[in-house]
Amino acid sequence: MAKFKEKVKGHTVEIDDDDNLQIAGKSIDYIHDAASNKWSSRYLPYTQYDSLEDLGKEIAKNTEEFKEPQG
Repeated sequence: MAKFKEKVKGHTVEIDDDDNLQIAGKSIDYIHDAASNKWSSRYLPYTQYDSLEDLGKEIAKNTEEFKEPQG
């Protein structure tokens, strides 16, 4: 069962097992910096987020790949 699931800009952002991020059913690669406890991804270069949930929501809102809502 999902730890986190939310619809953002027409796409479902889902996190399973505290570490499997998916947006619209697509697995999203990310990096967790344990020293700073920040999350980042190639989808939003040069930005870091305080949680995996925040990262997923921002990717769904602000990347070209997820610009169009799911049908």
